[in-house]
Amino acid sequence: MATSPELATSPDPQLDAELDAAALEAALPTLTEKLGGLSAALTEDERAVLSSIVTSASLHLKELQNINAEAEYIYSKPISAAATPTIRERLLDLPETLGFTE
Repeated sequence: MATSPELATSPDPQLDAELDAAALEAALPTLTEKLGGLSAALTEDERAVLSSIVTSASLHLKELQNINAEAEYIYSKPISAAATPTIRERLLDLPETLGFTE
């Protein structure tokens, strides 16, 4: 799927906005519930893709957490969906919460 030159050069303002940790924590339960509903409505192949995305993101976050635990300098993106320990824990648990683990 081709993208227009405008999209390639103009970042999404939503992606550049500062993420408020409290708002993220408040939104995560509702988002998780909606993802659960979406997951239940997907075909087997679509559910496998969603499972792969969610599980990969969780594993990546776990690896970053392990690296940062031993690092002298902690790398932190200026915009991070994993802004607080509560959010990180919920994201790490998301594959299990959505039933993507065996």
